[in-house]
Amino acid sequence: MSLLDNPRRWNTVFTAVAALALTASLCGTALAAEEASARSTGTGLQMCTGKYALCDAAACTPIAEQKSFPGPPEMKPSHALCSCVVEDGPNLGPGPCSDRVPRGKKGEYILSTYSYALNNPYLTCPAGGDRTVCFGYPCVIDAKDPKRAHCTCPITYGSEGFKTQGGGCNVASCSNGLWQGGTPQEYDVINSIFSKATGQKPPQDCAAIVKKK
Repeated sequence: MSLLDNPRRWNTVFTAVAALALTASLCGTALAAEEASARSTGTGLQMCTGKYALCDAAACTPIAEQKSFPGPPEMKPSHALCSCVVEDGPNLGPGPCSDRVPRGKKGEYILSTYSYALNNPYLTCPAGGDRTVCFGYPCVIDAKDPKRAHCTCPITYGSEGFKTQGGGCNVASCSNGLWQGGTPQEYDVINSIFSKATGQKPPQDCAAIVKKK
């Protein structure tokens, strides 16, 4: 007997799937809140050394989703797929270093953390735009290009003003794409920790570079 022949069994399965989807959504919201708190206060952040994804200049594409199946697609998906670079060395991120050990048969599963490896200047985007936050979120290394990783990152809609190392110092990029970014306060906190640990200076803001020209 199929599910279609047994409506009661179909309803039971549908209810279980819906519950799992709701749980995943709530967990994602909780994780995003914890991540935002860590970047704003520095609580729970730790320096480690090893392979990681660096997403602070990443361009992202929303991942289509729906609240229930069958059902219409959501107009504001909760997550995006971001194209990040793979680096190896000192990096700052949430949680213990044991969490950042690459997983998988080929070590293809890694986490997105932070460093100054990009050295791209910070573009400041105005409040009201959308951004992603990849810091501490999972990634998979591209099988054909081991210097790239694809990361699943939550989307923040109608964000307060934020900075990104993407966009090429072009303010128009803020509204023409979806970028990984952090608030000025968040970058102040993580840059302070990273600089103290490594002795390196953070990248400049785009505005500072323009003034020098």
